[in-house]
Amino acid sequence: MPPGPAWGAARDALAAVHNLVALLRNAGVPESTLLDVLPELRSSAKVLRSAFAGADDGDAAVAGVAECGVRHSEELDVLLDAIGQGQPDRAGLATGVASLADELEALTDLLAMLDRAASPLSTEVSLDRVAREAGRMSGSARGREITVLFDRGPSECVVTADPYLLGPLLSLVVACLREAGVAALVVRARALPKAQFIVEAAGSGDEALPMLPMRVMPWVPPSEAAARRVAARIGATLELGGARASITVG
Repeated sequence: MPPGPAWGAARDALAAVHNLVALLRNAGVPESTLLDVLPELRSSAKVLRSAFAGADDGDAAVAGVAECGVRHSEELDVLLDAIGQGQPDRAGLATGVASLADELEALTDLLAMLDRAASPLSTEVSLDRVAREAGRMSGSARGREITVLFDRGPSECVVTADPYLLGPLLSLVVACLREAGVAALVVRARALPKAQFIVEAAGSGDEALPMLPMRVMPWVPPSEAAARRVAARIGATLELGGARASITVG
């Protein structure tokens, strides 16, 4: 979770927006109920906008995330206006609000990563454990759970890194390849020639690999710059492109 009381309030605001999605999708909830909760939701949108606007600390990656967060908060205001005006397409509104809520949550997770990356806490950890914990480490409990194949390699690989950055970074890389349209993915942990994760399209012979559930957030426009900044801060090399990506540690 991003630091400071402002981000605690932002998380509460996000929870309110997710609750709105549930209300919109429930046909039994009358329009009067939606109108009753609008003042609280407008306040939530204001909290989110203020939190993102205040996050810019001069770092280019942080600035990119903050700018996108402000813009999405303003888009949320537009959808709230449509609810207030009695827009009849509740299903369409629910879809729009849900998409914005997920992306706003992803942006807060990116800011949390960038904040921790300013002072990473390194320890010895195996790539195998990082991969297995990546979904749980990926920030909030929301997001989408997907399944990848996991190739732990012929030997265990222990690295010195901050697992609470390396794990979410791996989740981000998986999200990047899914966004690129790669449906079946395999995560490989390798000790030689360098300690690294390789994420690529599953190929012939990978079918027998064990499945690994991972929870990933949406890949948003600032994700790549944030991922590269986090990788640099923990001394890792990140390569993204096409149907293959890698994180080389150390």
